[in-house]
Amino acid sequence: MIPDIGSAREVGSPVGRGPKRARWRQALYIALAVAFVYAGVSVAGGVSDAFDKMRHVSLWWFVPAIAAVGLRFVFLGAQLRYLRGAAHVPGIRLGITVALVAFGLGGLMPASPAEGFTLSSVALRQRGMTQRQAWLMLVSSQWAQFWALITVFALDRVAVAATGEIHRRHPWRIVMVSIALLAISAGASWVIRRPGSARRISTLGRWIPGQQRHQSELQRAEAATTLHAEIRLALGNRRNRLRVSVLSALCWVADALALWCMLAAVGARVSIEVAVIAYVVATVVAWAPFVPSGIGLAELAVPALLYRFHVPTVTGLAAVLLWRGVSLVLPAIAGAVAWLSLRAPTRPRTRSDEHASV
Repeated sequence: MIPDIGSAREVGSPVGRGPKRARWRQALYIALAVAFVYAGVSVAGGVSDAFDKMRHVSLWWFVPAIAAVGLRFVFLGAQLRYLRGAAHVPGIRLGITVALVAFGLGGLMPASPAEGFTLSSVALRQRGMTQRQAWLMLVSSQWAQFWALITVFALDRVAVAATGEIHRRHPWRIVMVSIALLAISAGASWVIRRPGSARRISTLGRWIPGQQRHQSELQRAEAATTLHAEIRLALGNRRNRLRVSVLSALCWVADALALWCMLAAVGARVSIEVAVIAYVVATVVAWAPFVPSGIGLAELAVPALLYRFHVPTVTGLAAVLLWRGVSLVLPAIAGAVAWLSLRAPTRPRTRSDEHASV
């Protein structure tokens, strides 16, 4: 859910109230996730078998996997640069750093990515961007990435069906579902460009618990129209939206490529199209609330899916665990380092600074 950007509380500490309680809650969530992984994979094939499989991996596959994850954050940094609206920051280099904090470090936090967004907004405020601008940029990034994922999944399903890897009696159904998904994605893009859409959607505010429920219809409409105009400003013109969409799709493909590399490292010979489907499943289950990046859920769902493509469960589990280390743990470590670098006070950036960095 998009946070109330206008009423966000200005804080000096990104953790807010009860930092000790938040740390204990985060530790509890991670412990529960680890226990869930252990229980699930014990039933599926055994932790010891998966770790034994990991001892015999081909280490050469880690090089392209890490490079693919690095490209993902380069694409994210470039995307944030095109979503800054009227603000002077971030440039591409600062955008990559912010992406590591928001989506790398934030990916291991309980309420991801909200906590990563908070950390990033603190750093961006020190560089001349308002908190509202920072949140709008990051939320617009999530919006673009969501619909890009739908598009990538729809096109990939057609590719997998064309190669015969999905055995269905009526392959045209796969094509029709993919066309429907593409139509929905195009419709969402059309809706976000229509000024009247915000007023129509604002009527749903009376059913949402919270402050908006007690506002008048006119107040909700005005707030929705203002937010809609700011999101349109962040997304920019048609050319800018196309850049953002392409970069979002490249982010997903790069991370899926890392998963495919880890599958190859453990000897699972599947096509990149199948790896993309498995990656989409892992991404969707990662949206489960209170479970950082879906830890435990992806480790159960992805091997089960890969089993349909003749990948042994233990092999699929070993590949997913390796991929988690490359795409989740390494970016979180890099994001922590990036956050430490961003905490240093700095003067607000000017337009000349921006051109120099880009």
